[in-house]
Amino acid sequence: MIDKKIDKKYLGMNKEELINHINRLKNKLGDKIVIPAHHYQAIEIVKFGDFIGDSYKLAVECSKSSAEFIVFCGVLFMAEGASILAKANQKVLLPEPTAGCPMADMADLQLVEEAYKLISKETKKEIVPVVYMNSYVDLKSFCGEKGGAVCTSSNAEKILDYFFKQDKAILFLPDYYLGRNTADSMNIEEKNIVKIKKDLDFETVGSLNEAKIFLWDGFCPIHLRFTSDDVKFLRQKYPDIKIIVHPESREEVVKNSDLSGSTEKINKLINESSSGSIWGVGTETTFVNRLAIENPDKIIMPLRESVCKNMTKITLPHLASSLESINEYIEGKNKLRFEISVDDKYKNKAKQALKKMIEIVEK
Repeated sequence: MIDKKIDKKYLGMNKEELINHINRLKNKLGDKIVIPAHHYQAIEIVKFGDFIGDSYKLAVECSKSSAEFIVFCGVLFMAEGASILAKANQKVLLPEPTAGCPMADMADLQLVEEAYKLISKETKKEIVPVVYMNSYVDLKSFCGEKGGAVCTSSNAEKILDYFFKQDKAILFLPDYYLGRNTADSMNIEEKNIVKIKKDLDFETVGSLNEAKIFLWDGFCPIHLRFTSDDVKFLRQKYPDIKIIVHPESREEVVKNSDLSGSTEKINKLINESSSGSIWGVGTETTFVNRLAIENPDKIIMPLRESVCKNMTKITLPHLASSLESINEYIEGKNKLRFEISVDDKYKNKAKQALKKMIEIVEK
């Protein structure tokens, strides 16, 4: 049971008081703590981040950190990932442990295991699971057990290519759209793609035996909101606009956009773009709004309003309470609150899958 009680004193503070208090705590704790912040976090949280990035960048940076306490400003599967890769003396905190991910909830381990058995009976190729970072530790553990790897939107193509070159077929989960858009970018033929529906029925124009990739029927509700009409509307309003979307978006949205890429790629391209450029961005709105604030010389707008409520659950009182908990724990006054740990029965195999990803991408 995670102790996640927020200190009531912080709920009564105004924004300026909270910011000053967090700065004092952060300075006092010094190099004992590190605060990774995902791009989708509120701007006032991002400002406290020691490193800011997408799920891949944060996983790599956390694995390199020697800080005793990792205060992860993101969602549960990210904090779990940091806990899996953490050193023995490190502790991971999530300021709001109820910050989950609907997509991660769409891949139940028991159903995935059943699907894996069914696929293995129907194809001559060895099946390797590739699991998106947006998943929980039990699924990452299954992936590691079967010799697969974790992937993120920034490296999915590289991970798939690694296994395709070994003539292996891939079970990709939980996001159908990231898998489908990556397969399209790699020119995988339609007959080689299979969709695994929720009743474990297979949808394909080819045979299961010739399939190269089996795609789980999961999705991100935030990115599924974007439509081709949204792209068309902005193009009509701004003829010189560049449309960039996240590959968790629908296939037709990606095809009708100018560019697609991970959150980190979107961040880099827009920050490095020329002054006066116009951008329509198909990803989480909190992040798009921050890009607009940080690039006042450009016109940057969301393709459509789409906020991840889980990402916005972490507020200044949550962050202050987490840092206070660490301070009290160090001083021996209280037990540590907000700590995220993973079950030992999953940890080693999940670590294998995460390290496999880093090994493939960083070599």
